Amino acid sequence: MQFVDECTINLKAGDGGNGIVAWRREPNVPMGGPYGGNGGDGGNIVLVGDHNVNTLFEWRSHKSISAPSGENGRTAKETGHGGKNIYINLPLGTSVYDAQTKELIVDILESGQTHIICEGGKGGRGNAFFKSSFNRAPTLHEHGDLGEEKNVLLKLKYIADVGLVGLPNAGKSTLVGKISNAKPKVANYQFTTLTPVLGIVTRKRDKIVFADLPGLIEGAAEGKGLGHEFLKHIERCSILIHLISLNPSDNENVTQAYKVIVNELKQYSKALFSKPIIVVANKIDVDGSNKILTKLKKHVKGKVYAISALERIGLDELLKQVFIDFDKIQTENKKKLLAQTSKTKVIELKQQKDFAKDLKIVQVDTNKWEVHSEYMKYWTNKIPLDTKDNIVRYNQKMQTITVEETAKKLGANPGDILSIYGAEFIVDK
Repeated sequence: MQFVDECTINLKAGDGGNGIVAWRREPNVPMGGPYGGNGGDGGNIVLVGDHNVNTLFEWRSHKSISAPSGENGRTAKETGHGGKNIYINLPLGTSVYDAQTKELIVDILESGQTHIICEGGKGGRGNAFFKSSFNRAPTLHEHGDLGEEKNVLLKLKYIADVGLVGLPNAGKSTLVGKISNAKPKVANYQFTTLTPVLGIVTRKRDKIVFADLPGLIEGAAEGKGLGHEFLKHIERCSILIHLISLNPSDNENVTQAYKVIVNELKQYSKALFSKPIIVVANKIDVDGSNKILTKLKKHVKGKVYAISALERIGLDELLKQVFIDFDKIQTENKKKLLAQTSKTKVIELKQQKDFAKDLKIVQVDTNKWEVHSEYMKYWTNKIPLDTKDNIVRYNQKMQTITVEETAKKLGANPGDILSIYGAEFIVDK
């Protein structure tokens, strides 16, 4: 399957169904009263983490995805059917961003994790809902709320505990294949690996996921070669293994090969370079490798693990150290999490929202004024202006944010027209 790790989709949740006005009409019930039911809720769009999905390829061709709207209410006080939820299965490691602001919305990290990315609109209420002791025959009813709509950018960053980095032909694919259950494509040419390959290594009760990442080249941090396309896949790794080939035919200068990767990691992200890095010299079984290993050790601070992935030389010692380092990191992370959760929670009182804050009224003609307000935009969509009760209710919403008073202060005269998202009202005396 083709590897796709980034795509943009428009998501639209279902609108709520409309509430209706209906009356009970039966021979033996002369005063039946209001009988209109509520509209059904619109369907949500839900993101789901799925360990069986490996790429974003399935969603590449989807420019937009919509959930069904709720049905309108029915007579006999019956609520319309709700729209079905739409589930989008995503590979673990998918980051979901707002396509416009680039702000992170959610990280999909666990299998079975769910996140409602777009919530369906609530169904509008029918006139049966509005019956009260002072209004026994209401003609009030509502349209359903609009479902949320978002343009989202999906970016897949593979989840792995240990990421293998190194120049092409360092032997990363061979190493992952030998220590885990992964079966990567292996051959003796540049850029064999075009997609990250995950392999699981288990010891006793511990399990670590290794990622064989595509070979880097000089300038990768600036986007050259595979560049940013795959550097981002190691951002979530706890440990990095920097693999270097000791085969003279792979690297003309082993110290330069080492510095290329170090520089690319530094340039791409200081946080990435600050991760624990285990330097591993591969292909110790090749003629002339010992001389190159000695040269490499002079330029590397700390221990260099010499292995042959192909011949399984030195793998046990390397894995033992990886598990030790990983256990330390896990213990430190648990301590940090415990410290965060033990902090005293500060409860902030919610402030009363000022609905009139965004009210703007602009004169567009001699006797015409245009009203802009998110509050009135919502209620213009919500309240159908088709009954006397609804018109009264709409006027109450206008009074809540002093629409007419504000217009008069700006110079509107009695008889002038207020245009509010398609609805028009005449300014009173």
